[in-house]
Amino acid sequence: MPSAPPRLGALTGLRFAAALAILLFHYGAPLIAGAPAWAGRLQVGGYAWVGLFYVLSGFVLAHAHPEPMGPPERRAFLAARLARLYPAYAIAFLLSAPFAAERWWDGGPVAAAKMGVVAVATLLLVHAWLPPIARLWNAPGWSTSVVASFYAAFPFVAARLGRLRRRGLLVALGAAWGLSLAFPLLYLALAPDGPGAVARPHEPPWLLALKFHPVPRAGEFLAGVSLGLLHRRGLALPRGGGAIAGVALAAAAAIIASGRAPYVLLHNGLLVPLYAIALLGLARGDGLLAGVLSSTPARTLGDAAFALYALQEPLWRWARLLAGAERAPASPAFVIAFCAAATGIAVAVSVSFERPVRRWLRARLSAEPPRRGAEAGGR
Repeated sequence: MPSAPPRLGALTGLRFAAALAILLFHYGAPLIAGAPAWAGRLQVGGYAWVGLFYVLSGFVLAHAHPEPMGPPERRAFLAARLARLYPAYAIAFLLSAPFAAERWWDGGPVAAAKMGVVAVATLLLVHAWLPPIARLWNAPGWSTSVVASFYAAFPFVAARLGRLRRRGLLVALGAAWGLSLAFPLLYLALAPDGPGAVARPHEPPWLLALKFHPVPRAGEFLAGVSLGLLHRRGLALPRGGGAIAGVALAAAAAIIASGRAPYVLLHNGLLVPLYAIALLGLARGDGLLAGVLSSTPARTLGDAAFALYALQEPLWRWARLLAGAERAPASPAFVIAFCAAATGIAVAVSVSFERPVRRWLRARLSAEPPRRGAEAGGR
């Protein structure tokens, strides 16, 4: 049985860097006003870093759980994953409720029923399976729904992939990347929404499904799982992997900034090989970049990355409301202050709320129910 894996500290810090890039994708436009065109394309293309989260999640889970799980292990695993996702997600749900309810306010019974359906689907983390409602409550929460689906599938997927030898895992890694590209390539070939669909202000149904449904995004997660299992079996970059990781991440940023990659490919899967190289390089833990990302402050921020991602939209809307500037353009100073405040709130939520609630949930959800025979013996 493999020895217990070390904590991949640099990957924890990388999680915060990706979350910050997505935060700036949503709200950072005032910061690049008057900047070169490539900077604008880098900011507008920040959605591509969501794919890094999927590959990273699969990698870390496979690295930590390389062995097949029995029913008790699956129960404990799923309890731990739910406890990881839900505390900050629930806060974001509550903070978003007043803004989400505005959509259906004064719409009568039918609107109230629609709001109830969206609210229940969002609370159950299944709303990404219904792309038209995926972003109606707390928009970034669609990705949490996708990740929850991946977590539910992981014990079964990892058990199958874990039976493969190293060569088979390499094939699986390539196949997973191919799967992540297959859906956007089919979309480009078939154009089911008609010409110019990507540029429309309201995204058409097939584009919504391509971007937000868990199935088209599964290849990125499966690539991470295959890579994590390969890493546990000795696949690693040579010495200097941290520098190679930096080059890979810079190359990904350059592709985003170039503006030449088709939107749907960049959104779904195109950068998976570069993300894989970056994860392998940072997993070595050597070099300046790995040292910075594995530092205590970076790991603290990395632990708060999910809270920052989940809370960003409701915090932004409350900040704009309290500032009395809901409809006015945001200033660069406001954006900088918001990013700093949102990061501080995310760290506070992570330390003071997520961790104790996570311990409580894991204790309750992972406890095995007593066996019937044991109950009879006790009585």
